[in-house]
Amino acid sequence: MAQEMTGEELRRYREQRGMNQQELVTWLNERLNRRYDRAKISRWETGAERIPQLVASALKVAGEPVGIPAVAVRAAPLVFCAANQKGGVAKTTTCVNVAWLLATTDRPASGRRVLLVDCDPQANATVHLGVDPHEQELAKATLTHALKSTRPMREFVVPVCDGAFDLLPSSISLAATDRELLRQPNGTLVLRAKLAQLAGHYDCVVLDCPPHLGELTVSVLNAADQLLIPTQTEMLSMMGIPQLFETIAGVRELVNPNLQVLGILPTMYSPRRLQDEQVMAELRELAAAQGLRLFSPVKRAADYAKSVMAGKPGLAVNPNSAGAESYREIARALLDLARLDSAKQEVRHGA
Repeated sequence: MAQEMTGEELRRYREQRGMNQQELVTWLNERLNRRYDRAKISRWETGAERIPQLVASALKVAGEPVGIPAVAVRAAPLVFCAANQKGGVAKTTTCVNVAWLLATTDRPASGRRVLLVDCDPQANATVHLGVDPHEQELAKATLTHALKSTRPMREFVVPVCDGAFDLLPSSISLAATDRELLRQPNGTLVLRAKLAQLAGHYDCVVLDCPPHLGELTVSVLNAADQLLIPTQTEMLSMMGIPQLFETIAGVRELVNPNLQVLGILPTMYSPRRLQDEQVMAELRELAAAQGLRLFSPVKRAADYAKSVMAGKPGLAVNPNSAGAESYREIARALLDLARLDSAKQEVRHGA
């Protein structure tokens, strides 16, 4: 008896070939003369229904789906996020500046394609980059609409910073989406499925999280490869980290075993303040106990707040802003991981 195909195997086949669920439906219906729909694919992938042997046989031919040659495989982007349930810890500043550095640091001749997805209903990253959330909402061109639409995710992006990278904007309507995801079966997997459509279109995707551990943040963790934990050097910011570790453990066990913690980033650091030095000492102990990298602290600087008025990342306005080297450390670490992942995918697919 032939071995059954699991939902995870089906999803991996689809994502590695840059297909969304509707494209897989079309492919199967044409070849098998069936009338499957996207809901059926979702139930197969989540394990709610067993995948028919007819479908498994059509997909499994020498390890490759019939009619979809290996050369059509499109590399998945490296997905990075910054999360902390405490607000005001410079998550958005970090994501905006890291996206800028990923797009502009040692840029290859062919270009490096970077997308920043604003997953926060407050739309801070959207505003920071000079995009009007209200206009985007009226145009139905925000993450809220991208998550609900059958159109490809890339149709909702806008270029920012003179085309250096792209932004998928947010707006206040995303707050309702957080509640809707809680009511949907497998709602926290929607973002992950949508981002899978970006294979071959972006090299790196940066996700800016909301300042709490709700369904949107869980959705981001379900979709991410690398997580950075920014924390202000004060006790309230640090107190949320243990709970975040618990959430990470649950995500790894149930959905995303590949999620890795890139490290901890101290922010808004004032070396002259005794409290900041005490928190830094505790962060060093925490990082050592968890086996995590502690990035150089980002000192308080007015440059980052001023850059919002310019609609650009702080480092695009002043490359020598305080904390610039910390953000460069993060970008270099991510670029190293992206290059390593790309090399592995080339070996895997015989490129």
